[in-house]
Amino acid sequence: MNTRNFYKCFISSPGDCSEEREICEKVINDLNNGLTKHLNINFETFMWENDVLPDIGKNGQEIIDEHIIDSNYDIFIGIMKNRYGHPTKKAGSGTEHEFNDALLRKEKNPQSPQILFFFGKELIDPDTFNQEQYNKVKEFKNKVRELGIYTDFEGVNNFEDSLKNHLELFIKKKSPVNNAEEKVDQVDHILKRLELDLEESLKSYNEKSPIWIDPIISSKREIPDSPLKNGDGKIDVESIVEYPCNIIIKAPSEFGLTSLAHYMKLEAWKLGKTFIYIDAKKTKKHKVVKDVHNEIQNYFLEDSKNIDCILLDSVCLEENGIMQMIKNVCDGFEDIPIVIFNTIDNNFFLKSDEDDKVEIKRQFKSLYLLPLPQNDVRKIVVNYSRVKSLEEDDDVILGKVTKDLEILNLHRTPKNCISILRASSKIGAEYSPINRTKLLDTILNTIFDEYDIPTYHDKKPDVKDCSFVLGYLCELLLIRNNFEFAEDFFKTELREFCEENFIELDLGYLLNVLVDNSIIGRNFNLYYFKNSYWVFYFLAHRMNMNKEFLQKIYNDKKYIDFPEIIEFYTGIDRNKADALEVLSKDLDETLLSVRSKVKIPDNINPFKSISWEPDRETIEKEEAKISENVISSGLPDEVKDKYDDKHYNQIRPYNQVINSVIRDYSFLVLMRQISATSRALRNCDFVAPNLKKELLDKIILSWNEINKLLIVLSPLLADKGDVAFEGARFHLDEEDFDISDPHLKRLAVLLAVPTNVVKFFKDDLFSSKMGPLLIDKAENETNSLIKHELMLLLISERPQKWRETIDAYIVSLDKNSFFLSDTLSALNFNINFKATEVSALQALQYLSKKCRAKHLLNDNNPSMGLINRLEKLERGVKH
Repeated sequence: MNTRNFYKCFISSPGDCSEEREICEKVINDLNNGLTKHLNINFETFMWENDVLPDIGKNGQEIIDEHIIDSNYDIFIGIMKNRYGHPTKKAGSGTEHEFNDALLRKEKNPQSPQILFFFGKELIDPDTFNQEQYNKVKEFKNKVRELGIYTDFEGVNNFEDSLKNHLELFIKKKSPVNNAEEKVDQVDHILKRLELDLEESLKSYNEKSPIWIDPIISSKREIPDSPLKNGDGKIDVESIVEYPCNIIIKAPSEFGLTSLAHYMKLEAWKLGKTFIYIDAKKTKKHKVVKDVHNEIQNYFLEDSKNIDCILLDSVCLEENGIMQMIKNVCDGFEDIPIVIFNTIDNNFFLKSDEDDKVEIKRQFKSLYLLPLPQNDVRKIVVNYSRVKSLEEDDDVILGKVTKDLEILNLHRTPKNCISILRASSKIGAEYSPINRTKLLDTILNTIFDEYDIPTYHDKKPDVKDCSFVLGYLCELLLIRNNFEFAEDFFKTELREFCEENFIELDLGYLLNVLVDNSIIGRNFNLYYFKNSYWVFYFLAHRMNMNKEFLQKIYNDKKYIDFPEIIEFYTGIDRNKADALEVLSKDLDETLLSVRSKVKIPDNINPFKSISWEPDRETIEKEEAKISENVISSGLPDEVKDKYDDKHYNQIRPYNQVINSVIRDYSFLVLMRQISATSRALRNCDFVAPNLKKELLDKIILSWNEINKLLIVLSPLLADKGDVAFEGARFHLDEEDFDISDPHLKRLAVLLAVPTNVVKFFKDDLFSSKMGPLLIDKAENETNSLIKHELMLLLISERPQKWRETIDAYIVSLDKNSFFLSDTLSALNFNINFKATEVSALQALQYLSKKCRAKHLLNDNNPSMGLINRLEKLERGVKH
């Protein structure tokens, strides 16, 4: 058992050295959490403000002296700057008094205490400078000079470095470890290597993360539906490092498992522990035990008996031989805990319990690495913005990043955030989260620019050649409806394609680039695209290059299955009139199909009759009207029966009935087409304006079909909590609709329809360049519900001239209408949760006040004076 020696440090100083005293504590704590643990030493601080028990009947210095004597400190750390301190009975100041006592002790025992004295040079404030005090400091400094060596410092950073250096020298001198000086250098050298390993692991496409984000590790296998619940079952990384045990930490690729492993290895070393890192991809099952021994000897210069934990990274439990590898490590190091970092590429959390069972004697506990909440994404954005000196507002950048992550269906991970930030900063002022084709173009170009070429190549391959070839590969995968492929398939098919098109391309090099940059992954002997958006991106480029394939996509309406294809295609040159014409025609056909099957009248609009605060009689009348429309519609009888039979058989799985009886219903197809068509319109800035207006009209007509269906289904959704049509599922968030009165709950669900329809499609449709077209449509729309939804969209996204449009809309509304009440709710929501720019907040607040003034003060177009009057009345001021 190793002996650990403890040394007590007494910190003495006048009152102007409070910051330096705090630094003393920090330096000592840092050493205790790192270097001293490797050298079997520990420091303790003794400071009168923390360690002296107050008392009455003696002067302060006498009370302190008693505790100092009892402390029997080993190191005296004295500090002075411009103040000398107050005199005591024995000396000119408390610090001099304590210094003299330290000298007396040292005369009796030259080995203890070690006396370190620091004199600081500090900028002087003429208003507070005391010349008499400063002269005493100089006089005392001369006295110390005659007695030995002191240290000058300038500023707190210099003091911190000096103190740390002196204490490290003390550690080398006093450590019971053999060759302590050599050991200190070794510890520092290993620490730097560990820091470099972590830094390298944090790189995304050769760009390192500007900040370390503490990972969220959960003991619960189910991913929460909201990041707000990520704290449930959270396990601190520090506890794993401090008390390592047998664990499997699971996450998809790109979640940062490797970075987490290197972080744990570094933090363990700071705590005096040795964690060995092994990459399962770089070893073999029969070599892994030997590799662990080699790592401890070559990296840490120690033998295997000093290992505290083994970190086994890049583990896929389904890979051939991996279970034997784990078993070999367990058998070879029976008493050493193992942490396995398990990459699961196909599912975030596997649904069976089989993945938790490792067929070895040792039991492992499963933990799960979760995606980042938005506040952690914000930290990455803010720090990246500072490092890169980006001019755009942090909240604007954050909005773009989170929207790109959502649309590209990317997990919120540091690596994915950095990828988007890096591409957007390279694009510069032209960057918009709307044209994601440009975003992926930039990421791809960056990868090929920075990837090393083999020595046998004199130049890098052309990125456009690579995109052209990969587009053909994705076409083959789409045709066979199987997106996994062997290396032989990749090289054979693409070599033939390159020869036919007179393209010279090293396919082995291309595959390596894609694998090393996490575009393509590998599972056993099969490869696959790790993110589906790369497939859609390359397919879009294939559509642009090959008219026959383009026509096939149109004829098969593949964009309904994958709206991203049409988004990436129209984003290539933002002038794809052919796409808008095809989408317009297809949308017409789907609208006809929907209306022929579900005969809900176009004029259904209960919101016109609902007031600001509706009464029970109004609610029941509107429910009756909705019921009549359901009975006359083409919806299945099972849905109609819900309105007539209050004793509907709830044992029958309701959603299954809906799915089986309306299998040919076109509702899901319509929703997919709205999404694809909206993205195409948004991306096509340069097509003829008449075509854009015509397509927007059809998109908005399609919104109305969604409105109609949700209106008639709203009572059912309120009662059942869930309604599904051919896979298009509407789920009620019970936390938002926790209402016991069934009539009021149905009303709340009904009133939420406009807001939710806007949420469904606004990100597909809106861009700042779409602003003028949307404002024109909103101002001229005659359907009051559609008009209101367009106004909600403008409040949410706030393009240029939005304020004038919303102001005029408020004036046009009845003072007691639901539409005015809902407009107020939308304005307040954006004030509280969305708007960050001062001008936007001011506009939203003004319009919110105008809504309230119109409703409460019965004025159609309240003036600023009337608005101010309402504000005073609401504050309780009498006039």
